[in-house]
Amino acid sequence: MTEIQVVAFMVGKEEFCLDISKVREIKEMMPITRVPNSPDFVEGVINLRGQITTVVNLKKLLGYYDSDEDLSKKKIILAEVRDEIIGIIVDSVSDVITLTEDQIDQPPKTLSSRVDIRYIKGIAKINNGERLLLMLDLDKLLGEEF
Repeated sequence: MTEIQVVAFMVGKEEFCLDISKVREIKEMMPITRVPNSPDFVEGVINLRGQITTVVNLKKLLGYYDSDEDLSKKKIILAEVRDEIIGIIVDSVSDVITLTEDQIDQPPKTLSSRVDIRYIKGIAKINNGERLLLMLDLDKLLGEEF
């Protein structure tokens, strides 16, 4: 049976995950340079070892709005999106989980969530379904925005 490893993280009160093959590294929050006239969910850019990298606030992108939010304790997941590295601000990163195919279900078409169902690859069931993770499709989520 095929296994997949995912990185689990929190945005607001919901738990999401990404395929670990898309994740390059996880960083503590660092200084971000704002870019004038950029979309609201784009926090700015960082200099990552000489490479200028766009940083997006996943909470804003998903519609969990908090304009006065303190970003200092957040994490940045550096992930590959369409052959480019993008920084993604999340509230916290919890763990790396190994899943089997039978632990991943397709999202129900009637799913009521702030997240558009097109951006969810699947729903991972952990601990016999006691813990559910929404598997994000970053290529679709960010591909439509950039």
